Amino acid sequence: MAEHGVTKKDVLRALGIEDVSKMQVRALLENDGTRPLFNAIVEDGLRMGFERGSNWQALTARTIDADQFSAQWYYLDEDSVDAELLDVGQAAPIPTGTLKLGDQSIRMHKRGRGIEWTDEARRANIDLVALFLQKMGVRLGRQYEDVAVERLLNGYFPDGFDAAPTLGVDTAGTVTLADLFYGSAFMEYEYGFTPKIAVMNLETAYTITTLRDGDAYLYRDELEAGQFADVVNSRPFISNRVPDNRIILVDTDFALVRYEGKPFGVESERSAKTQVEGSYGTEISEFVPFEKNARLILTLDTAR
Repeated sequence: MAEHGVTKKDVLRALGIEDVSKMQVRALLENDGTRPLFNAIVEDGLRMGFERGSNWQALTARTIDADQFSAQWYYLDEDSVDAELLDVGQAAPIPTGTLKLGDQSIRMHKRGRGIEWTDEARRANIDLVALFLQKMGVRLGRQYEDVAVERLLNGYFPDGFDAAPTLGVDTAGTVTLADLFYGSAFMEYEYGFTPKIAVMNLETAYTITTLRDGDAYLYRDELEAGQFADVVNSRPFISNRVPDNRIILVDTDFALVRYEGKPFGVESERSAKTQVEGSYGTEISEFVPFEKNARLILTLDTAR
């Protein structure tokens, strides 16, 4: 449409529709000329919740396209090379890391949400349906976000190959600003990655925001503004998938990638037996840690 200078309003007007929001569902399902338009409406609604009502993008370095529903796993073998830059003598070989194909493979999963309605429910207004679609899209996005956090916390491979390193605090059972500073500095100087975001549950974020210096709150301004205290210079990423006494420091440039086998799209079908018609938004993908040391788990219940 964009290539030909055609807008959505132009298409709707050509179909004799002045305002889609005032139409009933049945008008778009029973008219063969406008039926494809309904899938587009469903996809827009679900996608709005999936992409805007979720923060999984903030945890992902990039998306890798895959032409199959399983993908080869590659890794950079640096065991024989020191982390620092090495002096290279005249005519001497330059030290290298080797890109290798791993023995394990990545299997993508299909996830989705949809909406179904009976013949009687087709009288529903499109504007009302749009709210249901966005609500379902948000649920899909939150579920998807949970998967990303699980991969940061536990890795993808069941043998623990890509598990994140851990670090305790100064005094087990407590967390201080010094612990957060030390963890961030440890990750940077020990592993060479800089945390951009800290992932934790609501209780942990509350504990940090209400830290005191004597009788005074350290983050009084944030509390009065109804905001959480920043951790590693950014607002904490709150997820109930992170257990108590755990904080995941994440370098979002390298920690996690997303393999995509099928982009988000909508499919529809009707059951003549039940007289139920539905549209279903699905995508096929998987989150996998890219560099396991680009994330560090602070264990607040153990001392370092």
